[in-house]
Amino acid sequence: MKIVHKWAAPVLCTAMLILLASCGGTTTYYIPTDSTAGNMSVKQARNWLATVLKEGGILTSGRKVPITDVRVNSYALTVTDENGEQSIFVYRELPQIAIGLGGLDVGWVLMLEGQHTFSFGHLPSKDRDILPNALHVLKQNAIKQKADADEYGLGFAASLADYRKKAAANAALPEEANKYKVQAEGAVRDKAFVDAADLYAAALNIAPWWPAGHFNRALVLGEGGDYEMATREMNYYLQLVPHAPNARAAQNKIYEWARLDSK
Repeated sequence: MKIVHKWAAPVLCTAMLILLASCGGTTTYYIPTDSTAGNMSVKQARNWLATVLKEGGILTSGRKVPITDVRVNSYALTVTDENGEQSIFVYRELPQIAIGLGGLDVGWVLMLEGQHTFSFGHLPSKDRDILPNALHVLKQNAIKQKADADEYGLGFAASLADYRKKAAANAALPEEANKYKVQAEGAVRDKAFVDAADLYAAALNIAPWWPAGHFNRALVLGEGGDYEMATREMNYYLQLVPHAPNARAAQNKIYEWARLDSK
């Protein structure tokens, strides 16, 4: 069963994570910034979160349910528990998160707006700042991706007539775009959908008239839970080839993503 939650921006500040220390009932506020995140890359942030989540588990009604699979990217976190239930948490701004030092059986805990709780065990002191900094890196990346996508959309609309001609002529991809295409297809085979979405984006920045690239990127974005961007990419596809044999199926995908995005 797939459960989709949206993480709203926090009331206090969209740049703040609250770090709760239970010792003595005190509360310490930790504000991650570009400076505190240092040179942490998006890939490092994703990998670190996936590692600590998989080592922890979902606490449901006081019972810890082990996580069997974790996928983390700039816009969604997907976990699958031992019962095969999958939860997708989508956030486009910094989620409101509290990290508390619990008892010996709980350890460090990540609470996601009361929806689910993830236990990380007892993190060494040197690692306790990594979680908010990793989320800060992913948040900044999500904001950048959204800004880049808006700029890309403006350019696409302005050049649509020319792109349609190239799509109709089945224009060959430049070699650099073909490189990203091959790598994206390899990532899909490996079920590395986040990497595939990024690689398709790199190819489409070079060859925005490539219909199959938009179609395939839409599918991998949908797989990762980013229904807004998946819809945007599928609309590009339909604008390029409105009479494609699978145009009806593509439009139906957009309707389905709209349903999922409204949950």
